[in-house]
This record gives sequence, C-alpha cells and structure tokens, in this order.
Amino acid sequence: MRGRPPIGYFSGVRRLLLLVTVLAAASGCGKTMTEEDCRKVGDNMRSIWLAEAKKATPPGGPASEKAPAVIRSEADKVGADWAVECKKELEGRRVDGKEMECLLKATTIAEIHKCSEL
Repeated sequence: MRGRPPIGYFSGVRRLLLLVTVLAAASGCGKTMTEEDCRKVGDNMRSIWLAEAKKATPPGGPASEKAPAVIRSEADKVGADWAVECKKELEGRRVDGKEMECLLKATTIAEIHKCSEL
C-alpha cells in the first residue's frame, strides 16, 4: 500500500529515538540528571512518538479501529524504555544543559536528532 510505513518501521524508530536521546543526554556535562528530568524527557518522547505515529498512520481502512490502541501502546513502550535507560545510564550523572533543554523543547524525531549535534 502506498503511504504506509514498512512492517517494523515503528519499532525501529522507537529504538533509534531511545538511542539518540541517551547518547545526546550522556555526552556532555553541565547539570545532574534527576529522576524528574528523566520523567520530563520521557513524557516529551511519548508525545513526539504519538504525533509522529499519527502522521504516518493512513486514515480509514479496517486497521484504523486498532491503530490508535497500537500507537498508544508503542508510545507507552517508548516512555517506559526511556525511563529504564535513563535510570540506568543517566540519573545522577552530569549532562549538557543545552542538550537537555533541546530534548525538552523538541517536537519531532528530527529535532531530537538535532539535539545530539549540539
């Protein structure tokens, strides 16, 4: 079908999103990453995931009834995966304040990628 992402697209994007975010946040120094910071970034990643997935989901069709539940489920996984990685890899460590600010202001996956370039 035209306009549909390939099978496995969303899980690959989810892994990429997590990897880029962890690498971006871990690469600098400036402030200590707290549990609250992890939660805020995770909440933003979840919101970004929902918005990006909604854009990629074709309207109508028999799968459209299931799509919102699947998208929310994947968004929840993004948030949960981030929380685990953040706690394990970043909480209590120094991170770049500019990158944190960037991650919290990001509204797309592309903007998250740009945060790692700061």
